[in-house]
Amino acid sequence: MWRNIALTGTYTIRDDEGILTAGTYCNGNVASEGWVNEVRTPSVWWETTCGGEIRVEKHVSAETDATGGVMIHVTLRFYEGTNDTNTDLDAAYDFNRYVPAGQTSTVSEITLRNGENGGKDWAKLNLVLHNNR
Repeated sequence: MWRNIALTGTYTIRDDEGILTAGTYCNGNVASEGWVNEVRTPSVWWETTCGGEIRVEKHVSAETDATGGVMIHVTLRFYEGTNDTNTDLDAAYDFNRYVPAGQTSTVSEITLRNGENGGKDWAKLNLVLHNNR
C-alpha cells in the first residue's frame, strides 16, 4: 500500500564562530515528502547550511503496514567544520515514530549540539510527520 509521507516544521541554527560572521543565526522551514510502500534505505530528504561551516541533514526511511499506518525512521545529522560541505559529523539524533493513516505526529524541539566548542554551535528542529493518502 503506497503512502505519501511528509515531514514539515521549522529550524533554527546557531554558528558561533562562522566563516561569514560570528554568532550567525539561520532560521527556516523544513519540508520534504516522498512515497513509500515498504522499507526504504535512508536517504537525504532535506538539508540546509548556516554560517559557511554548518550543515544539517534529515535522512528518512519508512515502511507501511496493512492498515495504511507508517513507521517512519528519521536520522538528523549535524556537521560543523571548515566549510558547509565538510564530513565532520558532530551530532546525530535517531528516532522512530508510528503514524496511523491520515494522521500527523509532532516531534518537538530536537537539539543537536557540537560538543567541540562547548555546545555553542547548535541546531533546533521542530517536526511534524504526516501520513497522507
